[in-house]
Amino acid sequence: MDGQKARADYDVFEVFVQKTQADFHVHVGSVVAPSPDVALMTARENFLRREKAVNLWIVPRGEIHATPYDEPDWFAREMDRKYREVGGYSENGRLWKMYRERALHLEDIVRDLEETPGRGEGGEEG
Repeated sequence: MDGQKARADYDVFEVFVQKTQADFHVHVGSVVAPSPDVALMTARENFLRREKAVNLWIVPRGEIHATPYDEPDWFAREMDRKYREVGGYSENGRLWKMYRERALHLEDIVRDLEETPGRGEGGEEG
C-alpha cells in the first residue's frame, strides 16, 4: 500500500529545451518525478546527455491549459480577414503589371514635349 501512495506523489513534467539564446524553447518530451528539482535533473540527464543547451524548462502537465480537440469552432474567425491571406497577392501582381504598362516613362514625356507644335527652342512659345 505504501508503494501506491508513493506513486501518487510523482507528477508528470513536460520538458522544454532552448539550444541557444536566439532559439525558442522546444518541447522534447516528458519526465516523471516527485518534485520540480528532481524533474530538472532527470530532464538534464535524459535530454541533454549528448546535446548542449542554454536553458531548460519543466512544466507540470496539470498546469498546461490547452484548447479542446473536439471544438473546431474555437479557432473560427470572428471577422473576415482574407485581406491578410496570401491569396490576394496574385491579384495585386496583375494590377501592378497593368499599372506599369500604362505608366509614363521619362523618354516618352521628353519626346511629347519635343513634338508639341508651337514650341520653339528653349521651350518658349513662338
